[in-house]
Amino acid sequence: MSADLRKYFLEAQEEANDSFFNYDGYDYFDDYDDFDDDYFEGDDDFDMASGSSAPTSQPYIVVIKNTATATAHPVTILGAYNTLKYNSATTPHNWQNAASISITMGISGITYAEFLYQSMNKPFVCGLTYYQASGTNAEAQILETLTLISRDVNGNETQKTLVPTIDPYQQQNSVIAIKFSYKIDGFTSIVISSVLQNTTAKLYFYPAETSSVSRTLTGRRAVAGYGSPHIIKQDKLTLSNSAIRKLKGRRRRR
Repeated sequence: MSADLRKYFLEAQEEANDSFFNYDGYDYFDDYDDFDDDYFEGDDDFDMASGSSAPTSQPYIVVIKNTATATAHPVTILGAYNTLKYNSATTPHNWQNAASISITMGISGITYAEFLYQSMNKPFVCGLTYYQASGTNAEAQILETLTLISRDVNGNETQKTLVPTIDPYQQQNSVIAIKFSYKIDGFTSIVISSVLQNTTAKLYFYPAETSSVSRTLTGRRAVAGYGSPHIIKQDKLTLSNSAIRKLKGRRRRR
C-alpha cells in the first residue's frame, strides 16, 4: 500500500473514531497554563505502541463491592497520595468510603494498597477502561458515570466525566468498554457516581504506557509502550475501486 493511501486510511479512521466516541480531550485545560494538560488525552494512545515489539497491554483490575441490601453509595478510588492514609487496621477495606463498600484487586496476591503505591511510583496512561458489573443491579451499574479528578500541588484541579454508553450491537448488557485515554498517578482519583446495592463493579485499567525511572538502571527507556488488548472490534474502512483510482490520480497530479 502506498504511503499516501495509508495516510488517508489512518486519517479517515481517526476522524471516524473521534466522531463516534465524541471525545476531543485536547482543549480541556486551556484555563491552566501551568498545569499538566496531558492528563486526559481522549485519543487512542495504543496506536503509539502498535509496533510488533510492543507487548500486549495487561490490565490492573480494581473490584468494588457494595454489600448493603438497600443503599447505593458513591465510591472514590485511586488518589493514592490522599487515600493511603486510610490504610490502617480500622479501615482496611472501604478506603474512606461507606462501611458497606470494599475495594480489592482482581488479581490474586496483589493488594489494593500495593496498586496505590505503584500508581505513585510507576504512573501510567490508561488507554482503555473496561467496566464490568455483577450482582443484583449489574445492568444498571455499568451506566453509572465515572468522574476523573486530577490535581497538583499548586492547587489546580480539573474533572472529566465519562458517561458509559452501551453499544446497541453488543450482546452483553453488563460490560462496557470506555475508549478514552487519561493518565493515572498519585494525584488522580476516580469517582463512581454510585455503586448499587448488592452489586460488584470491576474496572479494568489497560495501560497504553507506563513510566518507571528504575528502567534506566538497566539501560532502557523510562517510558514503555504497550499494544492494544484488542477487546474492542475495530471497524474497517473499505473503499471502492473507483475511490482508490481517484486517490491515485490525485497523487499523480501532485
